[in-house]
Amino acid sequence: MKDISRIFPDKYFDKNNIFYKAWSKKENKNKLPIYLNKVVEIDYSEFYKKVYKMNELEATQLVNSLLNGDVYLLKNFYSKNDCNSLIDKVYDIFQTTPEEFHKIKNGIPDYHRYISIELSKKYSIKLVKQTYYIFPWNDHKLKLFNNILPVWRMLKYISGYHADAWEKNLPIDGVVDRIQVARYPPRDGQAELHQDPYVFQKFVISIYLSKKDHDYEGGGFYALTEEKNKVFIDNQVDKGDLFFGFATIKHGVEPCDVNISPDKSKKDGRWWIGLYSVETDYVSKRRTAKPIK
Repeated sequence: MKDISRIFPDKYFDKNNIFYKAWSKKENKNKLPIYLNKVVEIDYSEFYKKVYKMNELEATQLVNSLLNGDVYLLKNFYSKNDCNSLIDKVYDIFQTTPEEFHKIKNGIPDYHRYISIELSKKYSIKLVKQTYYIFPWNDHKLKLFNNILPVWRMLKYISGYHADAWEKNLPIDGVVDRIQVARYPPRDGQAELHQDPYVFQKFVISIYLSKKDHDYEGGGFYALTEEKNKVFIDNQVDKGDLFFGFATIKHGVEPCDVNISPDKSKKDGRWWIGLYSVETDYVSKRRTAKPIK
């Protein structure tokens, strides 16, 4: 086993990056945001252009906003047709290929599995979802990495890393990029209140493929305010929007369509894409999501 945390900072941080400089001055890992402050909505293309034109003062203002618990909803990242097409393709994979599980080690293929209530007991938090796991050295069916690389590089840049950090990594390197395309099925689909690990990736990053009150009813992704109120981000979401905010903010997913029985042969429910830079199974004591009791 190798402990990547000992070599991680010097290898992946970009010390010439204006955001790295801002985080270095402002970030205190003992005082990271745990509650949602507000949701900032902005068009994806507008935000993307703005980020690469920022000076150090503007970069510091964005860092302060994120550290204050603001989350960002970038509108119109994908078109509705793109969302529908991707759902159809992943649904076809669900129906035509067997479920599998693989540890994140060299040679791991893309695979999918239905994480049931019973199976979720093997995970760090209670969650129920049907998920397709995709790795950059495979990705031969959907070509998702090519489409998503620009925004992922932007978010790594905002995080103070080299924009292409981990892109070429293999599991033996200790941390890799991984995409999930997932379906939260009716009634059972959920993720208990938790915080994601704050190790290599500062943010929770989600791309919404379905829309509340159109594709599914009730429930969805929420974050807690300091007053312990649940704010359902899904209420502000359109198909194709992209969300990011601090991984340490307490959040979860409540079941949707609670009066409909889940069915693996259907494509109903809530669909999304998750972007993750994760520790692999070559690292001892991998850090994963932490439930909030």
